[in-house]
Amino acid sequence: MKRVSFLILLLSMVLTFCACANTESPSGTLPDGASPGTADNINEEIATGPAETLTAPHSFTSFEDFENHEKKLGAKALSHYYTPSALTQDYSLSQVTKRDDVYVMLEYTLSANKVISAEKLSEYDAERLSTLICRYSLYSDGKKALEENFISKGYEPIEYEGKVYYRWDEHAENDPDKRIIGYEIAFLKDGNLIFMHLPAVDTFENMMEFADIIKVDID
Repeated sequence: MKRVSFLILLLSMVLTFCACANTESPSGTLPDGASPGTADNINEEIATGPAETLTAPHSFTSFEDFENHEKKLGAKALSHYYTPSALTQDYSLSQVTKRDDVYVMLEYTLSANKVISAEKLSEYDAERLSTLICRYSLYSDGKKALEENFISKGYEPIEYEGKVYYRWDEHAENDPDKRIIGYEIAFLKDGNLIFMHLPAVDTFENMMEFADIIKVDID
């Protein structure tokens, strides 16, 4: 009897192992979906479009390098991207990141003398307080991606100058009782999903001027 019980237990363990080995993660989910959001508000992005597999991101330190890279891709090249139109000289481009078929992300750094006191902030939070991000998602259905990635995760609708945005405030240490370090907004532009992180160095209303983005064609 003990031998039979042992064999049954062994068989059960083998079947469990096989089941786990064949379990796949949802198609198109992004392990780095928490960037540039936080672990709580963007745990994973569902690729509502052509992105079926993940590729290593390409990083550039200038728009010229990014555009030259795209021009070499032929039919796979992007025809355009989006950038804030109202950026002042206080913001400098730090990086352009492209993940094929998934997104193009622009990161800008705010001049140190324009950053309000970052005392008592962690290194990560201090960096968030001085960074502006504009991410253009390359999904075929921007409206569905907006619903799945932001609206369903708690982003609240707001209206600004006649346009609807979805907002979430990022707090230091991800603690709602601590100071706001960034205003997160998601919206549609030309049917495309746009995500922005606006550093909380001014009121939300004043920072929203940077949400006016323009389409830049890659010639």
